[in-house]
Amino acid sequence: MSGSLLLAQSFPPTPLKCPRCHQAGARKVKGQCAVCQRCSEALRRVYQFCWACGREWHQSGGTLEGQGVHFSCPLPGCALRAALLSPEVIVDPSSSAQGCPFFRACPHCKAILTHTGEGCSNIICPHCQKEFCFRCLKKECYYYEEEDDDDDDDDFEYPLPCTVVDNSQSLRELEL
Repeated sequence: MSGSLLLAQSFPPTPLKCPRCHQAGARKVKGQCAVCQRCSEALRRVYQFCWACGREWHQSGGTLEGQGVHFSCPLPGCALRAALLSPEVIVDPSSSAQGCPFFRACPHCKAILTHTGEGCSNIICPHCQKEFCFRCLKKECYYYEEEDDDDDDDDFEYPLPCTVVDNSQSLRELEL
């Protein structure tokens, strides 16, 4: 099946939530920089964070207003973390990776990958050549169940999908 398209879907946009207090109502200031009024009041300073990677914005030179500050995230690994935090999931019902986050970090080399949508959920990382399950991120994952029918001559085993995990473990391992 050449030219197949992998279907992904984002969840409906939600109000910007602060990664510190987890409350909606934070606002983007400029670029990737956002401010949470509630945390700013609690901390008695302007609390800024990157809306993409969710980490506190540490920018030298004080607050943003009138400082000539750059508005792209200065934090290392921002794009990597933002990809792993992305709400996009694979929705193609014929894909063995259905329900998985669209982006994954290889558990071996941490390269960012996505599933082609074809074949089983086990993939081989093109960077380190290690195999892993795109659903549970474990090394080669196979679960089988025997079909229970009246014909004993035709006992087949059918693969059962393992549990889809989120990217939180990958984020912890990357220390981002």
